[in-house]
Amino acid sequence: MEAVELARKLQEEATCSICLDYFTDPVMTACGHNFCRACIQLSWEKARGKKGRRKRKGSFPCPECREMSPQRNLLPNRLLTKVAEMARQHPGLQKQDLCQEHHEPLKLFCQEDQSPICVVCRESREHRLHRVLPAEEAVQGYKLKLEEDMEYLREQITRTGNLQAREEQSLAEWQ
Repeated sequence: MEAVELARKLQEEATCSICLDYFTDPVMTACGHNFCRACIQLSWEKARGKKGRRKRKGSFPCPECREMSPQRNLLPNRLLTKVAEMARQHPGLQKQDLCQEHHEPLKLFCQEDQSPICVVCRESREHRLHRVLPAEEAVQGYKLKLEEDMEYLREQITRTGNLQAREEQSLAEWQ
């Protein structure tokens, strides 16, 4: 296997299939698939809202294979933590997506089209008059917005849990 192919495989193995970034605190589900702890918990929070689809209380579908896994059965994957850290630190494995048209690195972000573009695309008629940011700046902006949205959702989950607890308490008092 040539070095480029090996590097691509390592990069693939160190990438979470939910967030498409290198693993952060990777855990393994009962079915053997790996995810970032935060990603799988968020995925299961979404599934919790669709209670009708679950077959067993306290179990959730794996995002990869849909096999039901007990939520409490997440095993830390220390080996994958090390692999992801090596991939993160190795300069040859830095993720760099290329423009499909020009095969240049996607270093810019077109705000009008909401898509990454290369410097050649930037000078094309299609994007010449569009507002463009460095890709990293756009990423930071989206990360900030995502963090704000996640905080709002956490507050809503807490608020909903509190309301549910009050309703259950009221119901118990009526009985």
